[in-house]
Amino acid sequence: MDRAGARRERITTVALGGGCLLNRLLASQLCALLRGRGLTVLTAMQAPPNDGGISLGQAWVAQRQLQRGN
Repeated sequence: MDRAGARRERITTVALGGGCLLNRLLASQLCALLRGRGLTVLTAMQAPPNDGGISLGQAWVAQRQLQRGN
């Protein structure tokens, strides 16, 4: 999405994830570009941005479902 699209859709924050963000050069350049366009960028900090983080999220959802009795 370009800058105009972000404004049109009122997007001010983006969350980045995926295995490609394990590449530090790509991740840092992408974050700099998005921040330069005025967007707030969220990145993985306590879990990896790849499948390990997805698995962690899935485990969290499953645990919440079990706690609720669903």
